[in-house]
Amino acid sequence: MKSLNQANDYQKNELTNSHALVNQHISLVNRIAGYLRARVPKFMEYDDMVQIGMLGLLSAANTFDEKTGVAFKDYAKNRIKGAILDEVRKLSDISRLAIKNSQQHDKAKHELENELGVLPKNSQIADKLDITLDEYERQRTHIDRFKIDKIDSDEGDGFDNLIGSKESPLGLLEDEQLGGIVTELISKLNERKKLVLNLYYVEELNLKEIGSVIGVKESRVSQILSSTVKELRDGVARVA
Repeated sequence: MKSLNQANDYQKNELTNSHALVNQHISLVNRIAGYLRARVPKFMEYDDMVQIGMLGLLSAANTFDEKTGVAFKDYAKNRIKGAILDEVRKLSDISRLAIKNSQQHDKAKHELENELGVLPKNSQIADKLDITLDEYERQRTHIDRFKIDKIDSDEGDGFDNLIGSKESPLGLLEDEQLGGIVTELISKLNERKKLVLNLYYVEELNLKEIGSVIGVKESRVSQILSSTVKELRDGVARVA
């Protein structure tokens, strides 16, 4: 009976630890979904990505082993991102036709650009391909469903720099030696950069929400955020 009680206590502790990890890292799901939203096909809704990401977080919490020496945040980030991209792939039946059409579209576009000296209109590209504009748009929609390879590469796409293994630069404010340096660096930022940092790291808004606040697209928010973080880290590296 004693061994049975011990087993039950162990299971309860494991569940408690898993729940704690999930509760502490829910904002990570929102950040990853917000980052990927502008980079996955349009048929994948943000709310769906959050739900799928939460399943990835739950899975990470249940399978995490601290003995590996890997921080849970890094482990969970990969599981969340992987869960979302796996779902995108399930919904995207990659076909050779999409690849073939993409190559033909790019070729026609480049040839027209050389001929005209400006970016061609969709109608001009359709004429070049000898298809209707509606057919061209349909093919483009089909092609766009499969443009996820770049965000799944390990060669660095800004993802890790944005929310990856490195902690928030604002976390350095708690360091007695670096706090003053970071405070001074932040004070020299323009108001927009300060606002984006605060909304992302303090208020924990996703890129889409931040874009709505400052009136720009998600991709622009990503650029502002990543460049600001790099500016702060480079500043700290120069002085520290």
